Amino acid sequence: MKTFPIAKFNGFRGANELVIYDGSGHTGTNTYGIEACVLEGRVIRYGKNNNEIPEGGYVISGHGAAARFIADAVCIGAKIILDRDNMLLTAEVDQRSLQLNGEKKIHEVLKRLDDCIADKADIQRDKAEQLIAQAKAALAEQRFAEVDTLTEEAYYYTARSVSDEIRGVWHRPHERSEEEVEETILKFRDAGFNLMLIETNYEGYANALKCVYDFLPVRPRHDNGFDVIESLIRNGKKHGIKIHAWFEDFFFGVKSHGCPMAEVHPEWMARRKDGGLLHDAYDDFYFLNPALPEVQELLLGMIRDLLDRYDFDGLQLDYIRYPVIHGIDHSAGFEEVTKEMFKKDSGIDLDTIPDTDHKDWETFTAWRAQKITSYVKSVYDMICEYRAGGRDIMLSTAVFGNPDEAIRLKCQDWRYWVKQGWLDAIFPMAYLNDAEDVGAEVAYMVQNYGEAPNISGIAPMYNHLPTIESTKQVEECRKAGAVGVAFFATGSCTPEQLEKLKIGVFRNR
Repeated sequence: MKTFPIAKFNGFRGANELVIYDGSGHTGTNTYGIEACVLEGRVIRYGKNNNEIPEGGYVISGHGAAARFIADAVCIGAKIILDRDNMLLTAEVDQRSLQLNGEKKIHEVLKRLDDCIADKADIQRDKAEQLIAQAKAALAEQRFAEVDTLTEEAYYYTARSVSDEIRGVWHRPHERSEEEVEETILKFRDAGFNLMLIETNYEGYANALKCVYDFLPVRPRHDNGFDVIESLIRNGKKHGIKIHAWFEDFFFGVKSHGCPMAEVHPEWMARRKDGGLLHDAYDDFYFLNPALPEVQELLLGMIRDLLDRYDFDGLQLDYIRYPVIHGIDHSAGFEEVTKEMFKKDSGIDLDTIPDTDHKDWETFTAWRAQKITSYVKSVYDMICEYRAGGRDIMLSTAVFGNPDEAIRLKCQDWRYWVKQGWLDAIFPMAYLNDAEDVGAEVAYMVQNYGEAPNISGIAPMYNHLPTIESTKQVEECRKAGAVGVAFFATGSCTPEQLEKLKIGVFRNR
């Protein structure tokens, strides 16, 4: 039995809170948590957010620590006790819940197998049938742990594999020799991946030895003279993996590690209303000022250097935005030069705007978004030059899934870039815990902004989710219409997770 305090009944779910919804309709929660539906004291559904409240029952909804409690303490059939007087919830996985959970898992994989047989899908049918039979025998003898293991293995063998999809992964280079690089490339190729996005600059330091500057010194890890970027490209070509440059645009340093750019060009940094350097939502990231033409020209020159000096197959723009807006006192754009530029263009004195709810703030947000858009157009024009010269470079961006929030909080108007046809693909960062939530977000983007192929960014490994969630999220992205997925990131991938992708959804290359 495990217990957790109840924060409230109904109402807004705050950070680390466990909330019980026992009214009617849906819970109305966002995608950053976990919920379990309860009827007659037992969990009947577990996972996604914004659930419909069952008639005569309720929904347990958790964020942060409470979500981790639900993930750890709850399964289908779990017995739930509410102590309303002391505001405590107790979850018990008893014999009955283990039986119900086992029955559900066997039913799920049987349905997957039947669907595959009906569709004549290319799966390992004999292996799946063998595992299901073993799971049924284990359930009959109440060996519930074996049921879990066997049904999960059967889940992978009933996974369909799509050979013409993009299977990407973001990679932060750590290798210090040719042997280490080839080991990395082969590990992910053998797991079924066909694209790696290689981080060329990180926290204000260079990973690319051919692109080091006074404001972007080489990362200490790569100061041994070994060009890890060149080696990754060489081995990618050798083993059939596309290599794209993962370029971090306006994010240019971390408070805890120092910021060389802030020392070399302090006049180019984003600043708060009080004049201090502005940190992003993480309260640790330094940003350049995107409104300055000098900053945009600097970054465009860096990109050109990367593409001229390295034979990348593609370019991905990341942090292609302003720092996250947290109120008027914690927002970029209060540099004196920026205020002068904005007043000249709009006639509005930025210092007279009282808060972020004011109509003039909306004008300022749109003005800043246009600066980012102008930069993206310049990158697109550059890529067109390379293509005209015979070099086919794929251009993509990592973006936030909700386009309205992307503009309001980050001044990032990616939907306009898509509509203009500037991007060959978008990589939405659908870093959510529940596979259905991931699928819903991707489906919305595909249905409304399908002009650019959707390669869904997912992070089940980074979020420390169970191994099976990697498979479930890939399948949901496929159902939603994505042309592929990209995992964040290589450093979070365990051997077990890679093996399950290899025997399941990434089985056919």
